[in-house]
Amino acid sequence: GIARSAARPSLSSSAGLTQSYDGVATGDEAGRKLTLSASASMPIYAGGAIRGGVRAAKERVEAGRASLRGTESDVFSDVVAAYMDVMLSRALVELNRNQVQVLTTNLEATRDRFEIGDLTRTDVAQSEARLALASSALVKAEGNLVTAEQNYLRLTGGPADDLSPPPPLPALPETVAAATDIAINEN
Repeated sequence: GIARSAARPSLSSSAGLTQSYDGVATGDEAGRKLTLSASASMPIYAGGAIRGGVRAAKERVEAGRASLRGTESDVFSDVVAAYMDVMLSRALVELNRNQVQVLTTNLEATRDRFEIGDLTRTDVAQSEARLALASSALVKAEGNLVTAEQNYLRLTGGPADDLSPPPPLPALPETVAAATDIAINEN
């Protein structure tokens, strides 16, 4: 619109009022003078500048749309990655909790066997060390989960409370030729 307006006629006007006080009454309303002017113009030849300006404006609009699509794609990718990070972190926390439970039970059994003289103090210490290592891995996994959930909240604006598991991946093609056909048809 703005670029096309350069090819259209334009109209401009101006008005002015001057007043002088020279101490002498001249009969022309105490030295007041009102001036009005108007002008109109129509471009005849602009050397292609108008057409180039219109084309440049259209290209800027298209560039803005492409930039928006790129930003949308980046945000979508970031949200999917955050979603998958939350799902992975939750699974790792659960695995580490199970590991701590198993090693806690194992430590109790090791201590019982030590009391009856079947194992040595070294066996108990090794069991305690395995449990301590698993406990620290659980704390780290829980910290990673908090980080993943906060990143999800930052990107989506909502908490990662009831996330559904991702859908299963589609089956792979039976042969290389079938995979090639799918790639050609869907690309």
